[in-house]
Amino acid sequence: MERVVVTGIGVASPLGCTVEAFWENLTAGRSGIVGLAEADFASMRSRIGGRLAGYVEGEHFDAKAVRRMSRSSQMALVAADQAVSQADLVNGRRIDRRDVAVIIGSSIGGFAASDEFFKSYYLRGTSSPFVIPVSMNPAPSSNVSIRYGFQGPLMTVDAACASSAHSIGYSFNLIRTGMLDVAVTGGADSPFAPGVVAAWCALRALSERNDDPAGACRPFSADRDGMVLAEAAGVLVLESERSALLRGQPILGEIIGYGATGDSHHLTQPQPDGPARAMERALRDAQTEPDRVGWINAHGTGTDWNDKTETKAIKLVFGERAWGTPVVSLKGALGHAIAASAALQCIAGLLSLRDQVVPPTINYHTADPECDLDYVTSGFRRRPVERILTNAFAFGGSNAALVLARYEPRPN
Repeated sequence: MERVVVTGIGVASPLGCTVEAFWENLTAGRSGIVGLAEADFASMRSRIGGRLAGYVEGEHFDAKAVRRMSRSSQMALVAADQAVSQADLVNGRRIDRRDVAVIIGSSIGGFAASDEFFKSYYLRGTSSPFVIPVSMNPAPSSNVSIRYGFQGPLMTVDAACASSAHSIGYSFNLIRTGMLDVAVTGGADSPFAPGVVAAWCALRALSERNDDPAGACRPFSADRDGMVLAEAAGVLVLESERSALLRGQPILGEIIGYGATGDSHHLTQPQPDGPARAMERALRDAQTEPDRVGWINAHGTGTDWNDKTETKAIKLVFGERAWGTPVVSLKGALGHAIAASAALQCIAGLLSLRDQVVPPTINYHTADPECDLDYVTSGFRRRPVERILTNAFAFGGSNAALVLARYEPRPN
């Protein structure tokens, strides 16, 4: 089996559209959640969201490109530009672009992109040749592939909120089994179309703290009232250790385990068993005991059902060690970027391994007896970190967990 390392990362997020801005704001405990100012959202129960920070559409794409690309595709390219450049995939030595895979998760961005097209058709009877190219969910992967001429396996993974975790896990398996050496992977999603936001409001899953956007999403806190939608992209370049060393490419970290399960229970109400089995499989795959996990990067949506279910699942896997293992949700700061969330978690995990810092869970105010673990609620924490468990649990019952590790070269 090949070792699978990370040689490039890139983000477009509510905390910034560069990796360092994202990490600085995340560790500082800042929030990227803002009010949704557009008139289309004015009458909705939830009028807040995580919008991209530091992104000006016209600085990245001309008007023609904007017409032909969804918001998800734009974000995927912004993040991919950073990751591909850092990994030196375009001009680097010993890279055959015909063998570079692009596997990016996307779930809701196609719905959001098609909202305006359907409105035009049903209200005015008009349509556009851009409807399919713009609104198809595989568009982010395809646009990245086209931009760089990558001609290896090309696909999109849609497993709702677990999409990018499965994308990364699938890429990990392709590389470690020797099927390919390099994959550009992660996730990109944007939900901010009126029809999509209205549907989430109807589900009553969103926070309605419209007068306090920055403090609205409160993972694991007893006063939580729901998640906050967000848009984002996170892209990683995974590579076989052999390829990275041959190219002399700096290594940012390592993926060492992946676990996936299905709840087989309910479309919107998770149970602890499925998430627990995903974590167990990832740890077993990584040959890692729970006491070697420096912290758990939780799914942590800020909904009543998810947070208590995930806490129970962690206890099932970690036993008595659950109370001594820090647990962090990034969604208080970032919101829930659906298919992109797990990719951002992995990038935060890699930066944590680099800096030996655990980021905080913000907006935790009131202890919940059903959520009684160490959620890192008083600012970032300096702590030795060698391995991190990252969770992603989706509507529909799709569960994924990944184990990240600091890269240690083999002894000579």
